[in-house]
Amino acid sequence: MKRVLVFTLVAPPLSFAIAFWILLQAATWAAGNPFTFNLRQVALLPTAYLIGVIPALLAATYDYVMEEADVSWRAGLTAMFAYAISYLPLVIAGGMEFTQGPVFWLFGLVGAVPAALCSWLATAQEQAPQLRCVTA
Repeated sequence: MKRVLVFTLVAPPLSFAIAFWILLQAATWAAGNPFTFNLRQVALLPTAYLIGVIPALLAATYDYVMEEADVSWRAGLTAMFAYAISYLPLVIAGGMEFTQGPVFWLFGLVGAVPAALCSWLATAQEQAPQLRCVTA
């Protein structure tokens, strides 16, 4: 249950921040246009939840399966899975002009970075080893 809450509460707003406040700004700067950073874009956050909750739940399910299988590098594999499910719809629309270009592959980071962070946050904390003082 903790995993589902972490992925659904943290991933959509983090994806929104990465998409609008990092990648969009980098794209407009690379195109030679002025920055479009505006805090009023927060009004789009409910839309980010509507769009992002299903990929977040898919990533949470994948992360859960990886944890049950006791796979090492789970956060990295979850990030790669989230990258794929974020990038795949854009690849399907590949015939469109805006999907062409060398930096278009960066848009998969909208899913990968939040998934890695959520996977790390949802990891069960192991107890710290107990220190024993051995005297002779």
